[in-house]
Amino acid sequence: MSWKGFKDIWATIIIDVTKSEEELLKNAERSRRKNINKAKNEGLSFTEAFDSEWREWYPIYCKVWREGGNSPVSLEEMRKPNYKLYLAKKNGKILGGGVFKDESDKITFMAYAALIEYQDLRVNDFLYWNSILYAKNTGKKYVDLGGWQINASGHLAGVNRFKEMWGGKIKKDYIYSYNPFYVLGRKAIRNSKFMRWIWDRIKGRPLQKKKNLG
Repeated sequence: MSWKGFKDIWATIIIDVTKSEEELLKNAERSRRKNINKAKNEGLSFTEAFDSEWREWYPIYCKVWREGGNSPVSLEEMRKPNYKLYLAKKNGKILGGGVFKDESDKITFMAYAALIEYQDLRVNDFLYWNSILYAKNTGKKYVDLGGWQINASGHLAGVNRFKEMWGGKIKKDYIYSYNPFYVLGRKAIRNSKFMRWIWDRIKGRPLQKKKNLG
């Protein structure tokens, strides 16, 4: 067997969407079900983006990503043939959107972002749930929520918690790199609170706060 490179661990959350819609909703935490109903009652719609709407949503994504301490990718890089953007709208106004990779047996969440001033409408819950339904209704088997941070803290711990609320299972796997410094850096950040704190400050991520997830 050929050497693949230096090894590190990686994780994500997988939802089995071969289950019934009722079971999928039941498996989500009660707070998510409540927020989905609120979003529906607010009259939000879930529609695939037109070309111009990609450009309208992109600044929202950039703002949310930077505030979370992540570097946004270019719009051109995001618009791959099997990447779809679905939007949450109210009265025609874009409140948020989610990009997922559409594959034969699953979809993988790539970038979800919504305007913070409309968070009371539960836009993110609405986007997650309707993306899950999209996967189910188009005959997929799984939804990959796009990563789960091992030993997360601060902002990333909150992201983990939100993803855990949707009834999926954590799946761990290995990644490989020929660069030993990349792998050692990943391990140091994951296993050392001090190194994690340094890395979060470099990335500009917000300090840990108690957050109301709904």
